[in-house]
Amino acid sequence: MTVLTEDDVLEQLDAQADLCSFITTANELLLVGVKQFLPSLFVNNDQEIMEYAVKPLLARSGPLDDIDVALRLIYALGKMDKWLYSDITHFSQFGHYLREQERSPDFTDDICWDFISNTNIITDNATMFSALKSMKFADFSVWSEVRFKGMIKTALILAVTGILKELTP
Repeated sequence: MTVLTEDDVLEQLDAQADLCSFITTANELLLVGVKQFLPSLFVNNDQEIMEYAVKPLLARSGPLDDIDVALRLIYALGKMDKWLYSDITHFSQFGHYLREQERSPDFTDDICWDFISNTNIITDNATMFSALKSMKFADFSVWSEVRFKGMIKTALILAVTGILKELTP
């Protein structure tokens, strides 16, 4: 299983040029984070249980290889806060939505703003969300769209890294 480092996460997310590829990469990273978290629910360092029961569950095409199924299990066992469950589900649903679109929205489009405005880990950071909101509704003769796009991308990167930190067993 791939072990995520914060530097790897930052590099992979920062390398994405458009919103759809960013959210797709974020969802892949979140799945890896969820799969790293799952074994802590099942075993107490028992190698036999890990080998014969947990690994098949987490294997590619295994029942817990789907982020939505894995999240429901973790949440149902009471091992995840509601806001965290909601945010990861929100990323997953946004990814599904973006894949169905003919044209990929940009980081500065209203649909992305709606996504950000409904992501707990971003809105709970009052300083960051306030700065984003003031830029979103500012006169763009003062703020450039490139700078706003950079702030949006940074907020999303911080959201993903914050969620992954919460998934550390």
